[in-house]
Amino acid sequence: MTEPRVPARVRRVTSEDQARELAAELQRQGRRWPVVVISTAAGHDTPFVDPQRVLDDVAGLAEVVVIPTGDISWEFSSGMPPDTQVYGGASRVYGTDLEWVHQPRRSPLHFAYSPDEDARVRDRLIADVMRFAVRAGIVGAARSAPDAPAVEGRVLGVLGTRALVSADDGGQVTVAEELVLPDVPLARVLAPGMRVTGVLDPVRRLLDVRGMLPDADGLRRAVNAAYRVGQVVLGRVEGVEDEAVRIALAPGVHVRVRRPEITGNDLDLLSDLFTTGEVVAARRVPAPLDGLALRLDDVDESEDQPVPAIALLDGGPPWLEPPEPEPELPRFVSPLIVGTLAERPPAGSVGAGPAPPSSAGTAGSAELPGAAGLPTPADLFGLRPSAPDDAGRAPDEAVRAPGDVGPVPTPPDGQRKPTPGDVAARHAGAHDALPSPSAPGAAPEPAGKAARDLSLSLDAARSRAASLEKELLDDKVRRRQVELEVDRLLGRVGELTERLERSERRAEQQATALRKARQETARLRRRLGDAGVEVPEERHFADDEEQLRFEVLTEWARTIPAAEKTGRPLADYTLGPRFLDSLTDVEGVSRDRVVWTLVMVLTGLALDMNGLQVHRLRTGAGGDDPFRHRDDGAVCWRVSLQVNTPSARRLHYWKLPGGAYELSRVVLHDDVEP
Repeated sequence: MTEPRVPARVRRVTSEDQARELAAELQRQGRRWPVVVISTAAGHDTPFVDPQRVLDDVAGLAEVVVIPTGDISWEFSSGMPPDTQVYGGASRVYGTDLEWVHQPRRSPLHFAYSPDEDARVRDRLIADVMRFAVRAGIVGAARSAPDAPAVEGRVLGVLGTRALVSADDGGQVTVAEELVLPDVPLARVLAPGMRVTGVLDPVRRLLDVRGMLPDADGLRRAVNAAYRVGQVVLGRVEGVEDEAVRIALAPGVHVRVRRPEITGNDLDLLSDLFTTGEVVAARRVPAPLDGLALRLDDVDESEDQPVPAIALLDGGPPWLEPPEPEPELPRFVSPLIVGTLAERPPAGSVGAGPAPPSSAGTAGSAELPGAAGLPTPADLFGLRPSAPDDAGRAPDEAVRAPGDVGPVPTPPDGQRKPTPGDVAARHAGAHDALPSPSAPGAAPEPAGKAARDLSLSLDAARSRAASLEKELLDDKVRRRQVELEVDRLLGRVGELTERLERSERRAEQQATALRKARQETARLRRRLGDAGVEVPEERHFADDEEQLRFEVLTEWARTIPAAEKTGRPLADYTLGPRFLDSLTDVEGVSRDRVVWTLVMVLTGLALDMNGLQVHRLRTGAGGDDPFRHRDDGAVCWRVSLQVNTPSARRLHYWKLPGGAYELSRVVLHDDVEP
């Protein structure tokens, strides 16, 4: 049996039966290719997105279907799962894996508000098709056909989601973002001039370079090699939980950062500080077994410059860039919902708003006349109910059958001119007045009585027809009113959807601003301390040593993850006779920095942090001077509290036999005394 081929023509749904069949087809297991469904806006016969151009770009990868908004889209929507419908000018791609049935966001909805939106929406639909086609195995052969000959070339340039490659054989091929890393912009993977190798799809001229990408283990090794402990690095927020944030240092290389490494305020909601997809700066800190660990609370984004992110391919660009400050959003002004649906953005998210209109007719929503705000039949349909004229014509005499055109002509003398139907009826009446052959002996009725009976029957029929036509007109008016109300509700949904999107973007900006404000506060406190300004600290103990031990214990509890506390306990320590005085006398370094450094020393982490520059203290400034030690076997060590700062501060401490510590002094850079 031959393999079915993707339809090469745009399919148009023209009936409710076809709409029901389409809904059932989309939800059928084993469907072989993605389906693009494009709906028309209410009151329009053609969609704003050109379906033929979409088909030209996805030929052989997906089917393209056009569905009108109205009774047909209503029937389609009733057969689809919640939040997965399409109508009112929206479009979406339905993948073959049916994940969208339970997770509608896997099949995003795209709106075209006018013909000017054609290119934007078309690009998004094509990207979705490529993504679903890759998952369905329709396109991309780097892993499915390892024996296929490799094609090599040089990247000429990257434009949006496509890269142009000059192949070594003289031709030109294209790399699609969906065939690399769909969640990473192509410009962050490929760069002009770099060499690429992949498997070529000769029909579409698409080069599949996924075989070049390192796997998750390779990316983790690259991260470990590129980022040293103590450096500030870039990461992308992958998920926000109540007590932690997942940050990706490379695609698939995630680090879970707990609340204590993010904020010391228990009232902070992490969802108020981070948004998924945001690029943040974090400091790499030691982790057991060469693992990866980060903290964000001690990063000053205004002063700590992050190291460049790793490149995912040799010769490629950094896969992340530092975030640029976003301009403030203008204040939202609610648009006036006037005009037809085509003159404003089609309404709302599919499935979340009201059902589609029950008619495919014109969907105007202009201001309605009259105190009640309802249109008259003449306004809607050009029909006016009949009324007696000056000649005393009965209302029902002016009513015509729906198929007739124009009013009934009236002679100048005011008498109605007989219509062909009247003449035929009278002929039939005259015929009925004759004696019936089947009733021999029956006395014929007088001709005048038969004519009167016929006239009465005709008048009753006309009256009934007029009543039915009036009921039909009333039904049309009511239906039109419902359509107008649906249009009004759809417009309201569109307005609320736009307002929600603006609010979400504003919330994302505010989350970033809040986190940076917290960092700025900490930075200013440190600068005040560096300038010798006394920054009031909350004290819990009157005794200075007890207060310091409390601060060290608190910082250890915040800094060391719960799972690592057993392996990273605070070592025993004592305070030398001059330590507390030096902590107060030596200005220019914040107390928070000293406390954090003490925790790094007492847990043994300081030795692995290049930024702390831990080394044994010598008796002089020369490299050959002997190390300082005491008769009890203690060795003096020196650790940096500041780097690249005039008269940078240092911490001296003694490492005692048995592993305990004695904190000696906080000193200036040139002070080499213990």
